[in-house]
Parts: sequence; C-alpha cells; structure tokens
Amino acid sequence: MTYVYIGLLMILSYFLGSIPSGLIIGKVFKNVDIREHGSKNTGATNAIRVLGFKYGIFAFIFDVLKGAFVIALVFFFLDQSLYIVSDYQINISSIYGMAAVIGHVFPVYINFKGGKAVATSAGMILAIEPWVALGVLTIFLIMFFSTRYVSLSSTIAASGVVLYFLIRILFEHPLYNLPTRIMDFVVVCVLATIIFMRHKANYRRLKEGTENKM
Repeated sequence: MTYVYIGLLMILSYFLGSIPSGLIIGKVFKNVDIREHGSKNTGATNAIRVLGFKYGIFAFIFDVLKGAFVIALVFFFLDQSLYIVSDYQINISSIYGMAAVIGHVFPVYINFKGGKAVATSAGMILAIEPWVALGVLTIFLIMFFSTRYVSLSSTIAASGVVLYFLIRILFEHPLYNLPTRIMDFVVVCVLATIIFMRHKANYRRLKEGTENKM
C-alpha cells in the first residue's frame, strides 16, 4: 500500500508542477497571455520580462514552491516509508521534485507546452539541500548581474549543481547514503539535460549575439 501512496504523491507533484503560474498571473492581473509575448513560454523568466518584476516574481516563487511542495509534505508527515524505499534505504525525495519539473516543462493543462525547468528544479534542490540552493542562487546572481543573460546564468548554475552532486557521491553525507547520492546525481543530470535542451534557442542567439538581456 505504501507504494500506492508514493505513486499518488508523484502524480500530485506532476499535477502541481503543471500549474502554469506565469500564465495564470498574467491572465488574472494584466489580462495578458504570456505565451504570445517574449519567449512565448510560461516560465518565470518570461513572466518577469512580459509582466514586469512586480507580478513576475510571484510566478518565480510559485514555480520554486512547486518543486519543493511534495518533498516538504512527506517530511512533514514524518513517515519515512513515503520517501525511504528498498533494502538499500534510498531516499527518493528528489524523484518527487523531478515529477514536478516534468509537469512544469510538459504541463497537462496547456497541451504540454511549459517553462524551461529552472525555477522548479531550484525548488527541488532547496527542499533536499537548502545550503546548496543558496550557493547556486549566489552563482546565478553573480553571473546574471555580470552579463544580464538569464539563459547563460541558468546554464552556469545548473552546471554547478551537476558538479556538486557528482562530488557529493564521493563523500559521506549526514542525511543521504551512497545509493541515495547516486540516485540524486542521476536525477540532477536529467534535470540539467532538460534545462540545456530547453535553452537551445538561447544558446544559438548567444552565439549569434542576438540574445535578449534582462
């Protein structure tokens, strides 16, 4: 029965991740469909660009929370069977976060055309490694204020996360055993791949010198 609950929580995470917060905020508060402007995706960056910081920042916050919500939920219930599985005692918290990211990128509510996975992936990292999330945010901000390119800053930050989780495999961790650290690295690689693929057009524009600065 426990695995049924785990499956339901993953489905919940996907459906929460599918909520297009930027699109909803734009429609409700400014009567604007952000899919018709800017990069035409529903992510937080386009929401900030199209709606302005005042409204777009709420899309960013909500997108982050989508990646963290179910992880925080299972921790709140203090039922280890909802996130510790198998004889290897693998902590599957990051899988919940990945389900939310997949929902954000391929949202069921709007024909599977969503955002670029950055903010929701950050939410997952925040839930399982808060200090790492703070470090990644610092890297992102340094790159952003140096270049004003969100795409480049997101890519550098995602690469930093992959590097950290690779190194993390090699050392003991007070909360996560080796099988969990290996699984988390695989999850992070999947999320980083999604981020890189969703930014292909941005990389082309960066190469051509036509990428828009924030």
